[in-house]
Amino acid sequence: MRRWLVGLLLVGVVAVSDADSPSLSAVFQGYVRNGKVDYAGIRQNRRKELQAFVLSLANAEVGALKKTEQVAFWLNAYNGLVVSQIVENQGTPESVFSRGGFFRKARYQVAGAWRSLDDIEHKALRPLAQDPRIHFVLVCGAQSCPPLRASAFLGSQDLEESLEQAAFAYINDPDKVSLDRPNHRLILNKIFDWYAQDFGDVVQFVARYRTPEERAWLTQGPVKVEFRDYDWHLNQAR
Repeated sequence: MRRWLVGLLLVGVVAVSDADSPSLSAVFQGYVRNGKVDYAGIRQNRRKELQAFVLSLANAEVGALKKTEQVAFWLNAYNGLVVSQIVENQGTPESVFSRGGFFRKARYQVAGAWRSLDDIEHKALRPLAQDPRIHFVLVCGAQSCPPLRASAFLGSQDLEESLEQAAFAYINDPDKVSLDRPNHRLILNKIFDWYAQDFGDVVQFVARYRTPEERAWLTQGPVKVEFRDYDWHLNQAR
C-alpha cells in the first residue's frame, strides 16, 4: 500500500497544479463531527478528493506566501496527511510501536521535499509560527488531540481568530484543563508538558483564557502543575 501511495504522489507532481488544488474543506465536510472523524465515510465517499489534496501538496510554492498563509498551509498539510494516513490504512498512532512509523517513517512530497509528519510540525511549522496556539489546532488522530476543524485554514482571512478561538475552547474544556482548587492543582493535557518550551510560563498562559476570578486564583497563589496521561485511541466519530 505504501509503495502504491508513493507512486501516486509522484504522478501528482505533474498532474495537480496549484491552480486546481482541491480543498480540504470538501474532504472534511460531513465527515468531521464535533471534532472527531468518520474515517470509514471518508474512505468510502471522499477518498479520491483526499488523494487529490495529498497530491496537490507536492509542488506547492510556500516561500512566496505571507506568513499567515504559510502557517495555514502547513496546518492544512499536517491535518490532511494525518487523516490520509489513517484512511489509506497506513496505521494509527494508537500504540507506542506504531507511533514511530506514523509520525516519522511515512513520508510525503510537500512543498518540493519529502517530509514526515514530524518534519512538518517540528522543522517547518513550529519554527515558522512561533505561536503555541498551533498546538490547539494540530490534530494527530488521537482522542486527546484537539478537536479537528471541519474546514481548511485560510491564512490571513481567519488564522488569528481561529487560533484564539481554539485556545479558548481547549483551555476551557475540562477534559483538557481542570482546576483542582482544594488541592491547589492545575491539571493539564500532556501537550503542555511536551511543548513546554513553546508555552513558557504555562500557568500564566492558561490564566489568559480563564475567567477573571479563575485567573486571579491561578496567578496569586502557589499552584502545582500536573499532567494527564494521553489517550492515543483513534479520534473516531461515533
